[in-house]
Amino acid sequence: MHIDHLISGIVPVLPFASSEDAQAFLSNLEAEDQIALISALYFGRSHLHSDTVNEDYLPYLLSGDMNRFWEQGNVAPSDFATVLYEKGSNLVSYYDAFIRATDGSGYDRSNY
Repeated sequence: MHIDHLISGIVPVLPFASSEDAQAFLSNLEAEDQIALISALYFGRSHLHSDTVNEDYLPYLLSGDMNRFWEQGNVAPSDFATVLYEKGSNLVSYYDAFIRATDGSGYDRSNY
């Protein structure tokens, strides 16, 4: 699923009341979509105060190395729900920053 659709699907239900609620949300998604949400949140957290993709990230993003699987291996799938729950209302800001920075750099998120 396109990352924009994933983000527009998760934002209205944030923050999750529990890790069980986060897991229930994730259980409706394919594994690649779950990691996409995790990767986008960490990308966004790194770009909270940026209107474009930071210079240190841009080469990886444009080469395709930084993609929806970027955090695979850094965050275990069994921890996805806990991460989403613990980030709480900050997730909205992280996803907003992801959208803003990629828009500002002209990045085609269909590649993410």
